[in-house]
Parts: sequence; C-alpha cells; structure tokens
Amino acid sequence: MPTFGNFIHTQLILKIPKPTTSFASKIVVITGASSGLGKEAAKHIVRLGASKVILACRNTSKGNKVKAEIESSLRCGPDIIEVWQVDIESPPSVKEFVDRANKLPRLDVLINNAGMVTLKFQVVYGTERSMAVNVIGTFLLALQLIPKLKETAKAYGVTPHMTFVGSAMYDAAKYPEEHGDDIFDWLSDKSNVNVMDQYNLTKLVLLYAIIKLASIIDPITNDKSRDSNPIVINSLDPCFCKTGLAAGELTGVFKAVYKSFVFLFARSAEEGSRLVVAAASAGRQTHGLYMRAGALQKYAPFITSRDGVKKSIYIWERLGRKLEQLQPGILANVNAV
Repeated sequence: MPTFGNFIHTQLILKIPKPTTSFASKIVVITGASSGLGKEAAKHIVRLGASKVILACRNTSKGNKVKAEIESSLRCGPDIIEVWQVDIESPPSVKEFVDRANKLPRLDVLINNAGMVTLKFQVVYGTERSMAVNVIGTFLLALQLIPKLKETAKAYGVTPHMTFVGSAMYDAAKYPEEHGDDIFDWLSDKSNVNVMDQYNLTKLVLLYAIIKLASIIDPITNDKSRDSNPIVINSLDPCFCKTGLAAGELTGVFKAVYKSFVFLFARSAEEGSRLVVAAASAGRQTHGLYMRAGALQKYAPFITSRDGVKKSIYIWERLGRKLEQLQPGILANVNAV
C-alpha cells in the first residue's frame, strides 16, 4: 500500500500533464460517462480528435447533458458524441449495447470506468452489489466487446485498448481466505461483507481478473506468428478524486470526515481523467500491467507471489462461471480473432 508520504506526493505535489496523444479517426466507448472521471475523459478524447465518442450511461438524460456541455465548450459537431444507454446490472441491456457496438465500423478504445461504492447491502448477480457492478457487470460488457476490438486491429492495422479504472486501494483489501468454494456466492451473505473494506476488495478481485484476462487473450511472447496488432489491456489508479462516488452513501460523522478528507487531499475529476486517457493511449509495454501517477507501477508483491497467481486463476474460474450463466458462450470471445 502506498505510504502516507507517497500519497501526499501523488495527491498534492505531482504534476499531471494534460494528455496530448491523438485519437484521430478512433472510436471510443466510455462507461460511466455521465459524470466524474468518465465525463472528463470524454472531454479530453474529443479534444484530441476522436471521430466518435460513445458515452455509455445508465441515465441517458444525464449523458445528454454531458454531450451538450462538451459540444458547447469544445465547439465540436453534433455527430462526434453519442449517448447510449447501458445498465451493467442487466444482461439484456449489456447484450443490446454490444449488438449496437458490433455495428460500428470500428472500436479502438473501451474504457471500463463505471463503478460504485455502497454501504447498503444488496444482492445482484448472486453476490454483493458493488462486487457485481465493479467486477461481474464490468467483465460481462468487456468480454463481449473483445471480438470487435480484435476485428478493428486486423482491419485497420492498429492496436486497440481496453482500459480498466482500478484503485491503489486494492493493496489495502482484506482478502477473505475462508470463503468456501465460490467467493462471489459467499459474499451474497450480508454477514460475510465488510462494508468498510468492500470497495477495496472489489478492486483487488478486479485486478486479479484483469491480469488473468491479459495473459489469456494476448500473452507477450517472441512468437512472430502471433497477431501483430494485439489488444492492449491495462488498468490504472486515477488518484483520489472529487467524483462524488461515495458522497451519497455517507451520513453523520463518516460524511463529515470524508468531506474533510476530500477538501484536504482530493484532486479534481479532470486531473484524474488525464491519467485515464493516458492509460487508454499508452504503449504495448503496459499490457497486463497497472499504471499509477501516470507511470507503470509494480504490483504489490502479494499479487505476483505464488499465492497471488493461484488467486488470479481461482477468481478467473469463478468469474467465468458466473459470466457463462449470465451470457452463455461469453468465454469463447476471449479467444476470438
């Protein structure tokens, strides 16, 4: 976990440059784009010349307000930004979104930004809701778009990106060692959920799944016979930002403490979005890896340890089982060409 000194440097001292890499001719999908990091990332990507930016939102009225705001501030044409509805807690909604995306001429970048923090216990997809949204729903959408990304790579000779917004708090998560056969099923029991650690745990489980996905879909090898235009799959920590992600969940003392913490240390969502855009345009060297403060960072040692590798395999197997139940045949997309 980052030291307090490192946290202070990252939050208050580090200069985060505005992204400059061109997105010309690219089509980009950003989930959770109606506010916070997603909204600000969309602004940068439009500014950097993308041919189309799709704001994937649960609430399309909010998405349309963002579209109008960006068009007004950047004076871009009305055909660049589109608002598409998607609810990643609904397999039919995800499938409808995927079917629509498959009709696009190309898909260059998928930014998996949608996520949530909650202190209220609910069960979705047979597990605690934030785990359902941050991991299961996120992968339900992402895996179904892999064939389109690979199709784009081959047709246009480019390297598409699949970027996941993670968190450095994965390093603080308390992974439950005694969770029975299936950690997702185990977390459907309220007594097994530590609400104060659950967000951290979702980001740890997400990271294990990302690492395994990257290694399966496109391992970095010296095999020259492999596709020369693979997908870059990476993740990043956007720093602690003012996004409103947790604000509505807190009350009383917790809310007061959180507001004080935000006032003292939080970066703006716009600054955090610069890191999102940087990862979504980063080079092949970031594949399967994690970025923090705009640069590649080594995983915490427990991630790459023998036990960490076992956990990554285990999470992938259990996640795959859940995803196949929700969308039969989805895992075949991982090897699609």
